[in-house]
This record gives sequence, structure tokens and C-alpha cells, in this order.
Amino acid sequence: MLVADADVPGPVITALKALRYPIVTFQDIGAPIRPDTALIEHMLTFSDHRILLTLDQGIPGQAYIDQFHRRGLTVVILRWKTSTARDFQEMAVRILQDGEKWEEVAARYPSVISVNRRGYRVREWKDVPDSISGSQRAN
Repeated sequence: MLVADADVPGPVITALKALRYPIVTFQDIGAPIRPDTALIEHMLTFSDHRILLTLDQGIPGQAYIDQFHRRGLTVVILRWKTSTARDFQEMAVRILQDGEKWEEVAARYPSVISVNRRGYRVREWKDVPDSISGSQRAN
């Protein structure tokens, strides 16, 4: 099941919940909204959910990237440059089409999944270059 953070547009979540798609928000699981580290720590410590859905494109560059890999978190990043009603519709459709596949990937290995209107790309955390992550990970 996906956990949407505060950056995911409300209309997207509302549409998915109306269609009974298995998604929860950070509020639904009692997680803090900010900082990202607190939300992620809550997910990894107090929740069975290990897939974070976000529009926050800075998450892969966070200094704590190694925690994602070691502790089994997958992050799905919605990469839309605008926030129109059409964009929200496209986001919801993409999640409906591919969300189950993302869950299958996450069950095999922690990863970062970049999503846009054309499709998605999966990278295992261990394959995210340090130049992108901005961190020096321990092996």
C-alpha cells in the first residue's frame, strides 16, 4: 500500500480513495508532516507501509539515503512540472495503472521509482549514483 506524503495533491488522493484504491496518507498512519526524516522514520518504525508516494524530488538527494536501502523503503516520485486539473488526472491514472507493479518491485528490493506521464523508471537504491544522492553511503 502506498503512503502519500503532504506533497501529493489532495485531488489525486481524493480520486484514488473514491475508486477504493489502497492508499493512505501520512495523516492516516499518524505520521508527522515534516521534516521528511520524521515521516520516513515513522514509516520505518511504526508502520507496515514501506512505499512512500511523493512529489518531493529532493528525497533521493537526502543525506539519509542509506537508511532507505538498509531499512527497506521504496519511494515513488511523481515528476510533474505543473499542477493543473489535467496533471492531477494523469497522476491518478498513472497510479491506477502501475501502482500494483510498484508494490511488486518494492517487495523484491527497496528502490526509487520515478514516474511521469509517459511511464516510470525503477532504480534500486544501491544503484542511485552518489552524484544524485549527494551522499557517501556505507556498504
